[in-house]
Amino acid sequence: MGRKRPGTGVEPLKSCIRVRFRWNGRLYRETLQLQPTSANIKATERLMARVHQEIDLGVFDYESTFPKGNAKPDRNKYAGFKTYAKEWLGTLVVEKSTMSDYVSAINNVWSPAFGDRQLKSIKPSEIKKIIADRAKHVSGKTINNNVIPLRGIFEMALDDELIDRSPLERIKSQKHQKREPDPFDREETEHILTYMHERYDEQVWNWYEFAFGTGMRPSEQIVVQWRDVDWKRQSIRVERARVRAVEKSTKTRTVRDVDLTPRMMAVLRRQKAHSFMRGLDSPIFINPVTNAPWPDVQDQRKLYFHPALRALGIRSRDAYQTRHTYATTALMGGVNPAYIARQLGHKSAAMLFRYYSKWIDHADYGREAAKLNQIYGS
Repeated sequence: MGRKRPGTGVEPLKSCIRVRFRWNGRLYRETLQLQPTSANIKATERLMARVHQEIDLGVFDYESTFPKGNAKPDRNKYAGFKTYAKEWLGTLVVEKSTMSDYVSAINNVWSPAFGDRQLKSIKPSEIKKIIADRAKHVSGKTINNNVIPLRGIFEMALDDELIDRSPLERIKSQKHQKREPDPFDREETEHILTYMHERYDEQVWNWYEFAFGTGMRPSEQIVVQWRDVDWKRQSIRVERARVRAVEKSTKTRTVRDVDLTPRMMAVLRRQKAHSFMRGLDSPIFINPVTNAPWPDVQDQRKLYFHPALRALGIRSRDAYQTRHTYATTALMGGVNPAYIARQLGHKSAAMLFRYYSKWIDHADYGREAAKLNQIYGS
């Protein structure tokens, strides 16, 4: 039940049978009040065979064939791009941040170009022209992200049989260079932390020392709570994140326990004076200016991290590099990659090898290269 009969236009439902056909360039649906038994389904298929034949001969009479029908075209047939895009958004179950990106792409890129034109009138050449124009101003990655909702809209239109072919069928994703990790070295890391210790509120120093020493994503660290700390095992549980002011699961939708070094335990003991008495459900790290939880991870970067880099003459990098610094420092120190992957919350060590392969190579301090020199050297 509920499955279409390919090529017949007949769709058995729970307590009735629905038929679908095209006539004079329009898509029609009619619901027949028949129980979807085998006999009724076969009878309906014979009816539709006759309907298709009469349409081909140009003698089809709608009212005599479906006397109780509305003779109205499928409402979606005339839905323009803007209207149908809104319907597509209503079918999604995604994170708020993802929905925001899709809405932005539709409102700022595609709707201004297509308005409420019929979907079938939109040509591949138009989409290619928009992509070519945007490529002059934005990255290939941004363009690919913009195209994701457009593909989804036309894929749903295909499923609804509003179009016969998607105009994006032969439009390939843009090539773009992925940004490699750009970590700080040990000397830079210690200079940054020393500068913060000497010039900023203790809580700022605590935040960044914990970031460098645990490899937690900023979106995870901002919502970690005192109840997540296991003082006996010296670990902290990571099971939530905050992105664009909305709490959600971690990026990989997994819970992990991060082992803490004595230095990280010392950070927590210092931070207890600032937020522990707020209760176990309190975020560990608090904004020292407002004495309230950090709303997002932007203020720390703008007010403290980037000014510290400028003051120290260290090349500017995003604060997310604290996570990469943790990974590369551990790898070059000879820590097992599988263990590091678990600490970072990667699904497998394969991702670690993909992103940090050159630091894994550096971890042997040239021993493997020396072996090759011995083998092939004169």
